[in-house]
Parts: sequence; structure tokens; C-alpha cells
Amino acid sequence: MSDSKLQRLVSQVNQIALNMSANGSEEMVADQVAQHLEKFWAPPMKDLITRQLAEADLGLSPIAKAAIQNLKLVQEAKLT
Repeated sequence: MSDSKLQRLVSQVNQIALNMSANGSEEMVADQVAQHLEKFWAPPMKDLITRQLAEADLGLSPIAKAAIQNLKLVQEAKLT
């Protein structure tokens, strides 16, 4: 996938995190965002953003970054 697709995903997850930010602590919101992504994002979208997480700064907000890390853990748990 292209960089523009990745940047759209980053923008989307940042917006989701912002929209949910009033729901509680940063940790709680990150879990909620990860659950939302797991439920509603297509597998290629989830794979792309979790693969790129280790790369240079993607522009993720702190809550969005924590959510992607949580999502990655969920994906890895499904593989075992």
C-alpha cells in the first residue's frame, strides 16, 4: 500500500482517538480504540498500520499509538 493510504489510516485512527478521548483515562481510551479498529477495520488496514508501527514517527497521537500497540498484541494473540 502506498504512503498516502498509510497517512489516511493514521489520520483516521487519530480522529477516532480524539473522538473517544472523553471516555476515560488514556489507557482506557487506547483499549477502546483498539477494540474499534479490531471490529471495524479490514484486515489489510490493520496489517498495514501495525507493520508500520516500528517505523519512524507516523504522526500518531499518544492514545492512537497505544491503541495500535494494543491492536498488534491482539493480532499476535490470534496467531498463537
